[in-house]
Amino acid sequence: MKKVTLLSLALLVFFMFSCKSDDDDGDKVASGSVTFDGDSYSLTNGFMIDFGADGGFYNIDFTTYDGSLNIGEEKIEGSVEIYAELFAPGTSFSTGTFEYLSFFDDPEPGDYFFNSSYITIDSDDDGEIDSNDDSFSATGGTIMLSGSGSNYTITYDLTFANSMTLTGSVSGKFQEINF
Repeated sequence: MKKVTLLSLALLVFFMFSCKSDDDDGDKVASGSVTFDGDSYSLTNGFMIDFGADGGFYNIDFTTYDGSLNIGEEKIEGSVEIYAELFAPGTSFSTGTFEYLSFFDDPEPGDYFFNSSYITIDSDDDGEIDSNDDSFSATGGTIMLSGSGSNYTITYDLTFANSMTLTGSVSGKFQEINF
């Protein structure tokens, strides 16, 4: 009996220290880096808002940033924010490559698209992203999205007015915000 108890205890200790947790990387907060108009930015957080299906497309908005989110005051404290409103075809959200589509163009069934994506930079150096800061809207490009649930990788390849570009990626867990 003593041998069985010691063997069971040894096996328990072995499995406790040798098995990986199923969500070792599942709780890693969204982070990454982008380059915009020649300047590099580190991004340390992200959130997403699920707006659901409407008109044959499913909409989730993704926001990445380098600071903290103050939900009560509805503001981001930081120096940079990237926003993208993504539409997937169908009644449930799926990942893929989302192409820029102007607000004036109608999407075709089966299109993965976005018509609103921008970067805002804390140009007044007050530590907050707000209407006083410089904001630039994408005029073309793609956003590749992979993952599921609340864990995604976003890869940006966007163009802006005056030949500015935004490239880079963000990976990890995006906080889900419900309204």
